[in-house]
Amino acid sequence: MGINHPVLASFLCPISALADFNRDPVLAQKWMEIRWICMTLIDFPTFLWAGNPPGSRYNEDMMSEGLFQCYFLERVSHIFTGPSTALGDDSCATHLCNASLHDMTTVEAEHIAYACVQ
Repeated sequence: MGINHPVLASFLCPISALADFNRDPVLAQKWMEIRWICMTLIDFPTFLWAGNPPGSRYNEDMMSEGLFQCYFLERVSHIFTGPSTALGDDSCATHLCNASLHDMTTVEAEHIAYACVQ
């Protein structure tokens, strides 16, 4: 799957290339395959920004606005700490959150990947 799937390719596309991807998704997907659009550690993927689709609320002048406020990270919070903390409701917990029960003190890449496939 990955960049071979049109929707996943749009999520994995570096945010700096999102405008190119939106102009011509098929061409941008090919550029990602041949590494003309580079996916590096410096360039965050589109799915890390808020919006539906991800990255649609990206503002080049204020790059950090909306970063890490995306759907997937909300779901990680929902899975590990509970729906009320993830969705901003007043807490009404009746028991410990999953993270406490499993002695998890940090969110790792595996946790985000797990949330993505749920």
